[in-house]
Amino acid sequence: MITLHAVVAPLSLALSRRARVAEARIVARATAAASASRAGAPAELADGAWPRDADGVPAPVRGWHASFTDTAGLVAAAVAPCAVALDAEWLGRPRWEAARERFLESGELARFGDDGRETVLALWTAKEAVLKLARVGLADLARCPLVACEGERFVLSHRGVERSALVRRHGEHVVAVVCAEPFELALAALEAVTVP
Repeated sequence: MITLHAVVAPLSLALSRRARVAEARIVARATAAASASRAGAPAELADGAWPRDADGVPAPVRGWHASFTDTAGLVAAAVAPCAVALDAEWLGRPRWEAARERFLESGELARFGDDGRETVLALWTAKEAVLKLARVGLADLARCPLVACEGERFVLSHRGVERSALVRRHGEHVVAVVCAEPFELALAALEAVTVP
């Protein structure tokens, strides 16, 4: 079993949309560098720069993989020696009720005994991380049912493959991580990233 080192950092909400996108790129690089360092990745990955493939997805480098995500107020990255994906959602996200209705109809929320915002967004992030790992979009959301859940571990099935996602709350966010190998999660936070 491997330990995945996901790293999160705050992202200012006080900036314009354009400035926030620029800041997210810088903060993502810092979180990737911190994750790579914690994971024991080669030194050349310690600067957090990551090449992209033709689809814009982080390309593996010497057997190391990366995943990035950002949402209102948060950026996260994970670097691992196997395929990895993560997603995060802000608990203040508007329009979460549509996801709740979808999950109620499918019966998935019945497993939790709760259909509140945090539960719905935790399930949403777990599904999105699984779909990211499969390199498909949200169009496959209905083909990614919840199979089981035990605490922070959500087991989802997608295209005949079961994936285990670990979902953790970090402040006002939920973060979900999924990996191609059995894993445990170490979630670390950078207090602030200096943006030039």
